Amino acid sequence: MLRSDTNPPTFERRSVVPVATYVVTIAVLTGLLLVSPSHSPVLGMVWGVFLVGLGVGALTVEGISPRSILPPVRTLVPAIAVLVAFWALYNLVAFGLALGGVSGFETTGSKAAAHPALYLGALLSSLLFTAIPEELVFRAYLQQKFTALADGETRRTVATGVAVAAVLFALFHLPRWFLGSGHGVGTALAVRLLGLTLMGIAYGVVYALTGNLWLVALFHATMNQPPFVVTVSVPAELHLLVGVVEYAAIVSTVYVAVRVTEPEESALVWSRRAASSTSD
Repeated sequence: MLRSDTNPPTFERRSVVPVATYVVTIAVLTGLLLVSPSHSPVLGMVWGVFLVGLGVGALTVEGISPRSILPPVRTLVPAIAVLVAFWALYNLVAFGLALGGVSGFETTGSKAAAHPALYLGALLSSLLFTAIPEELVFRAYLQQKFTALADGETRRTVATGVAVAAVLFALFHLPRWFLGSGHGVGTALAVRLLGLTLMGIAYGVVYALTGNLWLVALFHATMNQPPFVVTVSVPAELHLLVGVVEYAAIVSTVYVAVRVTEPEESALVWSRRAASSTSD
């Protein structure tokens, strides 16, 4: 069973806690980058632990048990199956493009294929200290909170929660852009923010479709550390276009998986309770 079988938690309509949570997130991230602009594995782990603590703390202040947003362990197996299916198809397409001589795709083996142990270590680190902590804060807490602030769990309010969390997710990367990478304001920044917003929307839709934190975190981690078998180096000017295709493919794969495994259920897991209330 891919979907979480737990009902979404009930949030009160107060905006103080999510706003404070987001401000603290930006402030702490900025402070860490001022201390160490270059990527530090130790600070990366500290950052991941801090985000988990912040997310759990925000949920606790809201009167929500952190356990209520964690999907059952049994949903991890189908989540991995969907992830493997997605990347198998992606690698098949990449290999076909490499055989066709498309720029950015080569038939030579990737670093992940050449050094699988190192790749798995990097993937695990990304999952534990980046993907799970960020998805806990942005999808499991902020997205659901802003859905509640939009007055319900209908498709429209779920879409509002997805969009707001996605924009906040994109803006959350600004300290890294300015302090960690040393970039400035320009067209590249606008493209970067648009790409991150689309990424946040894709992850948000996956979460709205399944309520499965493991699934969205696995997609997040593998997009940060792509498990390509062949060498893929997309030109910078095509990053946004390729990203749009990737995010559309992720959402489509998950939607098909949900429809195949649970054809009788509501499309959005977080709108099930509202639909049930209407039918009653």
